[in-house]
Amino acid sequence: MNKGLALGCSHTAGVGIDHADCYVTLLSQHYQTTIKNLAVPGGSYEQVESNLVNEIKNDCPNFVIVQWPNPFRCTIWNDESPNFENISNASLVFKQLLKLGEKNFYTLWIQSIITCNTVCTVAKVPIVNIMLENLEQPYYSKLKKEGIVLHMDEKLPGKTWLFDNAANDNMHHSARCHRAWADRLVGLIDENTSR
Repeated sequence: MNKGLALGCSHTAGVGIDHADCYVTLLSQHYQTTIKNLAVPGGSYEQVESNLVNEIKNDCPNFVIVQWPNPFRCTIWNDESPNFENISNASLVFKQLLKLGEKNFYTLWIQSIITCNTVCTVAKVPIVNIMLENLEQPYYSKLKKEGIVLHMDEKLPGKTWLFDNAANDNMHHSARCHRAWADRLVGLIDENTSR
Protein backbone atom coordinates (compact mmCIF):
# COMPACT_ATOMS: atom_id res chain seq x y z
CA MET A 1 0.00 0.00 0.00
CA ASN A 2 1.31 3.44 -0.93
CA LYS A 3 1.03 6.83 0.75
CA GLY A 4 -2.05 8.03 2.55
CA LEU A 5 -3.55 11.27 3.81
CA ALA A 6 -5.15 11.99 7.19
CA LEU A 7 -7.26 15.06 7.99
CA GLY A 8 -9.16 16.19 11.06
CA CYS A 9 -8.77 18.30 14.17
CA SER A 10 -6.61 18.00 17.31
CA HIS A 11 -7.51 14.33 17.80
CA THR A 12 -5.98 13.35 14.46
CA ALA A 13 -3.10 15.79 14.99
CA GLY A 14 -2.32 13.87 18.20
CA VAL A 15 -2.39 16.88 20.52
CA GLY A 16 -1.51 15.86 24.08
CA ILE A 17 0.30 12.63 23.22
CA ASP A 18 3.71 11.69 21.86
CA HIS A 19 3.98 11.68 18.06
CA ALA A 20 4.82 7.96 18.17
CA ASP A 21 1.48 7.23 19.87
CA CYS A 22 -0.74 9.11 17.38
CA TYR A 23 -3.07 6.82 15.43
CA VAL A 24 -1.77 8.25 12.14
CA THR A 25 1.79 7.26 13.10
CA LEU A 26 0.58 3.80 14.15
CA LEU A 27 -1.18 3.36 10.81
CA SER A 28 1.95 4.51 8.95
CA GLN A 29 3.91 1.82 10.77
CA HIS A 30 1.27 -0.83 10.16
CA TYR A 31 1.13 -0.15 6.41
CA GLN A 32 4.84 0.67 6.19
CA THR A 33 4.09 3.84 4.26
CA THR A 34 3.93 7.58 4.74
CA ILE A 35 0.59 8.99 5.81
CA LYS A 36 0.64 12.75 5.52
CA ASN A 37 -1.11 14.26 8.55
CA LEU A 38 -2.81 17.54 7.65
CA ALA A 39 -4.97 17.69 10.77
CA VAL A 40 -5.42 21.16 12.26
CA PRO A 41 -5.73 21.42 16.06
CA GLY A 42 -9.01 23.21 16.72
CA GLY A 43 -9.80 22.84 13.03
CA SER A 44 -13.13 22.92 11.26
CA TYR A 45 -14.78 20.99 8.45
CA GLU A 46 -13.96 23.92 6.14
CA GLN A 47 -10.25 23.44 6.78
CA VAL A 48 -10.59 19.70 6.17
CA GLU A 49 -12.30 20.33 2.84
CA SER A 50 -9.76 22.93 1.71
CA ASN A 51 -6.77 20.76 2.67
CA LEU A 52 -8.23 17.65 1.04
CA VAL A 53 -9.05 19.38 -2.26
CA ASN A 54 -5.60 21.00 -2.45
CA GLU A 55 -3.82 17.75 -1.62
CA ILE A 56 -5.77 15.68 -4.17
CA LYS A 57 -4.96 18.32 -6.78
CA ASN A 58 -1.25 18.54 -5.96
CA ASP A 59 -0.17 15.12 -4.70
CA CYS A 60 -2.94 12.54 -4.99
CA PRO A 61 -2.73 9.97 -2.15
CA ASN A 62 -3.71 6.31 -2.41
CA PHE A 63 -6.22 6.55 0.44
CA VAL A 64 -7.70 9.20 2.73
CA ILE A 65 -8.85 9.12 6.36
CA VAL A 66 -11.03 12.03 7.48
CA GLN A 67 -11.92 12.54 11.13
CA TRP A 68 -14.72 15.08 10.82
CA PRO A 69 -14.62 17.88 13.41
CA ASN A 70 -17.74 18.94 15.24
CA PRO A 71 -20.22 20.80 12.97
CA PHE A 72 -20.33 23.71 15.43
CA ARG A 73 -16.77 24.71 14.55
CA CYS A 74 -16.95 27.00 11.58
CA THR A 75 -15.86 30.22 9.97
CA ILE A 76 -18.17 33.18 10.54
CA TRP A 77 -17.64 36.06 8.13
CA ASN A 78 -17.95 39.46 9.71
CA ASP A 79 -16.98 42.73 8.02
CA GLU A 80 -15.31 40.92 5.12
CA SER A 81 -12.96 38.98 7.39
CA PRO A 82 -13.17 35.34 8.49
CA ASN A 83 -13.30 34.44 12.17
CA PHE A 84 -12.97 30.84 13.34
CA GLU A 85 -15.61 30.26 15.99
CA ASN A 86 -17.18 27.53 18.05
CA ILE A 87 -19.48 27.23 21.03
CA SER A 88 -16.82 28.40 23.48
CA ASN A 89 -15.89 31.63 21.67
CA ALA A 90 -19.21 32.33 19.95
CA SER A 91 -19.80 35.80 18.56
CA LEU A 92 -23.21 37.42 18.38
CA VAL A 93 -23.50 36.22 14.76
CA PHE A 94 -22.69 32.63 15.77
CA LYS A 95 -25.20 32.79 18.64
CA GLN A 96 -27.88 34.14 16.32
CA LEU A 97 -27.27 31.34 13.81
CA LEU A 98 -27.48 28.80 16.63
CA LYS A 99 -30.68 30.38 17.89
CA LEU A 100 -32.18 30.05 14.41
CA GLY A 101 -31.42 26.34 14.36
CA GLU A 102 -28.64 23.78 14.26
CA LYS A 103 -29.32 23.21 10.56
CA ASN A 104 -27.35 26.41 9.94
CA PHE A 105 -24.31 24.39 10.98
CA TYR A 106 -25.16 20.83 9.94
CA THR A 107 -26.20 21.71 6.38
CA LEU A 108 -22.80 23.18 5.49
CA TRP A 109 -20.98 20.43 7.41
CA ILE A 110 -22.82 17.73 5.43
CA GLN A 111 -22.14 19.56 2.16
CA SER A 112 -18.44 19.60 3.02
CA ILE A 113 -18.48 15.83 3.56
CA ILE A 114 -20.31 15.32 0.26
CA THR A 115 -17.79 17.54 -1.55
CA CYS A 116 -14.78 15.68 -0.13
CA ASN A 117 -16.27 12.30 -0.97
CA THR A 118 -17.11 13.45 -4.50
CA VAL A 119 -13.56 14.72 -5.04
CA CYS A 120 -12.16 11.39 -3.82
CA THR A 121 -14.57 9.41 -6.01
CA VAL A 122 -13.62 11.40 -9.11
CA ALA A 123 -9.91 10.97 -8.27
CA LYS A 124 -10.48 7.23 -7.55
CA VAL A 125 -9.09 7.61 -4.04
CA PRO A 126 -10.72 5.49 -1.30
CA ILE A 127 -11.89 7.56 1.66
CA VAL A 128 -12.74 6.51 5.21
CA ASN A 129 -14.95 9.00 7.08
CA ILE A 130 -15.01 8.89 10.87
CA MET A 131 -16.66 10.98 13.55
CA LEU A 132 -15.64 10.49 17.15
CA GLU A 133 -19.17 11.04 18.43
CA ASN A 134 -22.72 10.23 17.39
CA LEU A 135 -24.79 11.92 14.72
CA GLU A 136 -28.55 12.28 14.87
CA GLN A 137 -30.42 9.99 12.47
CA PRO A 138 -31.79 12.66 10.07
CA TYR A 139 -28.27 13.93 9.34
CA TYR A 140 -26.83 10.42 9.09
CA SER A 141 -29.65 9.54 6.66
CA LYS A 142 -28.74 12.48 4.41
CA LEU A 143 -25.18 11.18 4.12
CA LYS A 144 -26.37 7.61 3.60
CA LYS A 145 -28.69 8.81 0.81
CA GLU A 146 -25.57 10.21 -0.90
CA GLY A 147 -23.86 6.82 -0.56
CA ILE A 148 -21.49 8.08 2.15
CA VAL A 149 -20.63 5.94 5.14
CA LEU A 150 -19.70 7.84 8.29
CA HIS A 151 -18.20 5.56 10.94
CA MET A 152 -19.40 6.92 14.26
CA ASP A 153 -19.23 5.78 17.86
CA GLU A 154 -21.66 2.87 18.00
CA LYS A 155 -20.86 2.08 21.65
CA LEU A 156 -20.23 -1.55 20.75
CA PRO A 157 -17.03 -3.62 21.09
CA GLY A 158 -14.86 -2.95 18.05
CA LYS A 159 -17.21 -0.18 16.88
CA THR A 160 -16.51 2.53 19.40
CA TRP A 161 -14.06 5.42 19.56
CA LEU A 162 -12.69 5.41 23.09
CA PHE A 163 -12.64 8.59 25.14
CA ASP A 164 -10.63 8.71 28.35
CA ASN A 165 -8.95 12.15 28.48
CA ALA A 166 -5.74 10.64 29.80
CA ALA A 167 -3.42 12.65 27.56
CA ASN A 168 -0.46 14.66 28.79
CA ASP A 169 -2.55 17.85 28.65
CA ASN A 170 -5.62 16.24 30.34
CA MET A 171 -7.78 17.51 27.48
CA HIS A 172 -7.23 15.14 24.58
CA HIS A 173 -7.19 11.40 24.12
CA SER A 174 -4.58 9.01 25.38
CA ALA A 175 -2.15 6.68 23.65
CA ARG A 176 -4.55 3.88 24.63
CA CYS A 177 -7.34 5.58 22.65
CA HIS A 178 -5.13 6.09 19.63
CA ARG A 179 -4.10 2.40 19.66
CA ALA A 180 -7.78 1.38 19.71
CA TRP A 181 -8.60 3.86 16.92
CA ALA A 182 -5.72 2.51 14.80
CA ASP A 183 -6.96 -1.06 15.31
CA ARG A 184 -10.47 -0.10 14.18
CA LEU A 185 -9.17 1.95 11.26
CA VAL A 186 -7.00 -0.88 9.89
CA GLY A 187 -10.18 -2.85 9.21
CA LEU A 188 -11.94 0.16 7.67
CA ILE A 189 -8.97 1.07 5.48
CA ASP A 190 -8.48 -2.54 4.34
CA GLU A 191 -12.17 -2.81 3.50
CA ASN A 192 -12.17 0.45 1.51
CA THR A 193 -8.90 -0.11 -0.36
CA SER A 194 -9.62 -3.70 -1.42
CA ARG A 195 -12.70 -2.78 -3.50
